[in-house]
Amino acid sequence: MNAEKTDIRSLSDDTLYDIRKQVVALHLTGEGRARIASKLNMSYSGVVKIIKLYEQAGNVVPQPAARGRKNGQQRLLTAVQEQLLRGMIESAAPSAYGLAYHLWGRDAMAMLVQQQTGIRLPLRTVSHYMERWGYASRQLQNADQARKKIQEFRSKKQQAQPLPELCWLSRKIPPTLGNQAGEIISAMNGRGSLRWLCLPSAGHADNLPRFLQGLLGDVKKNLLVLGVQKDELEQLTVQTSLPLQVANYSLDCVLEQDEPEVESETVPWRHGKIAN
Repeated sequence: MNAEKTDIRSLSDDTLYDIRKQVVALHLTGEGRARIASKLNMSYSGVVKIIKLYEQAGNVVPQPAARGRKNGQQRLLTAVQEQLLRGMIESAAPSAYGLAYHLWGRDAMAMLVQQQTGIRLPLRTVSHYMERWGYASRQLQNADQARKKIQEFRSKKQQAQPLPELCWLSRKIPPTLGNQAGEIISAMNGRGSLRWLCLPSAGHADNLPRFLQGLLGDVKKNLLVLGVQKDELEQLTVQTSLPLQVANYSLDCVLEQDEPEVESETVPWRHGKIAN
């Protein structure tokens, strides 16, 4: 049985360049194309193509071109537009720009992009920008952890009544944003849907109530938020009289017993300004 021929399309650039040199060297000694293909275990058409490239380039074996698209190529937003939009997202809530949302999410981001640039992005593309800009990165958000915690909570509850929609709360201090000590508060449901808000001061007493009010206003469902720390729950109880109410919907919080209580570390955050 004949050995399988080498598929040059699957080779690395360096290996492909070496094979091209071998093909050209044998060609220059007078070897026929069929014999070259047999010696190097290549397809006849592959040898023909390499020799043709050599003949077109003269006495230089062409270096293989870089494969794939260049970084930033075919993006719908320019670098200037991306910087503008990120600055807006990190400076204020969607409602500050006349959008019908209290928190940022895929829908709010898509509406902001269309408002500012006239470009209508598919939601899948918005997800890619969320990841690229760091809002949905694993460093700040962990969908697997959210789903695990939500599933664990559901499995512990033996209730005849269905539970409200569950969300996992995350409070993170981003490493690259702002000139003040800021934070991102976010909530993720079991389907991985993310909503967040960038806030200029970490640990401010109004941050969490503001976020939770916005979450309830946007989702418009009965919500139960997991992952609240003991001091946060005590502060919320004093400030807001849980459960929160918006129209016909309510939001309540539960203390995450398994989460270690870790004090937030304050780091610099150039709030609302994006480094070049």
